[in-house]
This record gives sequence, C-alpha cells and structure tokens, in this order.
Amino acid sequence: MDESLERCLQLYEDADFYDQEFADRTFEIPFFLAAAQRFGSPVLELGCGSGRITIPLARAGVDIDGIDLSESMIDRARARAKTCECEQIRFFQGDFSQLETPRTYRLIFCATNALQHLLHDQQIDDCFQAVRRCLAPAGLFLIDVFNPDAARLARTWNQRYLFKEMQTRTDGTLSVFARSEYDPKSRVLRFQLDYRRQADDRQVKVKDVEMRCLFPTDLAEFCRRNGFTVVDKWGSYDSEPFTENSAKQILVCQAAGNP
Repeated sequence: MDESLERCLQLYEDADFYDQEFADRTFEIPFFLAAAQRFGSPVLELGCGSGRITIPLARAGVDIDGIDLSESMIDRARARAKTCECEQIRFFQGDFSQLETPRTYRLIFCATNALQHLLHDQQIDDCFQAVRRCLAPAGLFLIDVFNPDAARLARTWNQRYLFKEMQTRTDGTLSVFARSEYDPKSRVLRFQLDYRRQADDRQVKVKDVEMRCLFPTDLAEFCRRNGFTVVDKWGSYDSEPFTENSAKQILVCQAAGNP
C-alpha cells in the first residue's frame, strides 16, 4: 500500500471518535439524497466511512452500497446499519482507486473531500478509471471537493488558530486548534489538528492530515483525460452556480460515449 494511504488510515482508526466529532453534521445529506433520487439507483459512495451519509440515504429508500479503505470504519458502518435496520447496504473494504464491485451503478459519488486523500496523479487517474468501469450505461460520477483558497494556502506552520469546538462523551467540550502549510510543488496541503479539553487544556488527540488540492483546472484535466464530460458544476450544497470564490467544487460527470 502507498505510504500516503497508510498515513491516511491512521486518521480513521478510532471510528467512535470520528462519529462523536461529526455527530451533528448533517447539512450535506439532503443534497446527496436529492442527487440519488434524481439520478437513480443503485448508488455507490466512495469513502463512505462509518456510514454517516450512506445510512440516511438507505433509510430514505435509496439502493446504496459503500466502500472505504478503513477496516474500523467499515466495521462501524455495518454495526450502525444493523442498528438502523439497514442491513441491505453492502459495505466493502478496499481502496477506491482500485475499485471492483459485483454490480454497476447509476450514480457513484465521493463526498466531503474524500477524493483529496489521493495525493498522486496516478491514484486519481486510477480512481476515475475504476469508477468508469463500475458505472452503468448513462451512469454519473459526482465529485465533491473543496475549492482551494489562496489566503488559506498562504498560512504558515507557526500560525495556530482555533478551528472548531466539539462535544465528546468522556472529555466534555474540546477545542480543536489547527495549523497548516501548503507545498505548491506537490499541491499537497498538510495540516495538524490538536484536540484539547477545555476543562484543563489537556491534549486528547492529534491528527496529521494531508490533502491534495484540486484546482478547477486540475479537475477539468482529470475528467478530460479519463474520458469524462462535466455535465453540471455547483459551488455549494445548495446547488449554487460555481464561481472562483465558491467554497466547494461539486461536479456531475458522465463517461464519454454514455448517452
């Protein structure tokens, strides 16, 4: 396994902590549900994690599967699906840049920046090609990544700032501090998240994260050379038109030759 993917896996070893961190995050789920209902089933989520998006879509009647590289996340997703009586979801453990599935899909989506864990061009190309093999005729690939912001990329490692707060069962409220640095040669944004208890400033966890910055021209090129056409592009989960100042890049892509 590529070293960058091994480092990425370390971020998701503690699936319970992940679920606590994102327990209240639901704002993007209506967008993906609407997309699944509009474009049709079956649906596959790449980088599904613990099923945070997959399970609500299944409960709403979407025929959906999920794949994730992390064994702990997939185990958590299966357990949550059983609790929610969504055992029909098929969760696969695997590298979605080497995707192999037992059926094809009308819609494959990669939500909330998961694609950006693939740091190298070849990994991203492999992912596009794997998605193309797994799409049904006229199937669509929905990509959701952040739009790189010049001011944020200009931050230096010594600029530490409060990123957010979160609630935990055992440690109460945590303050999450961040710092970052961007390597323009590799186009990789490296950042560190420092989780500290507000009660006594004790460090609970540290996460070192690497994400590939995908500029609009990069995404257009990956689509072109892998035989995809962009049929729609939005700048938010409210389906606002994309502009250079948009926080998000959400692309709907169709494989060339699929009418």
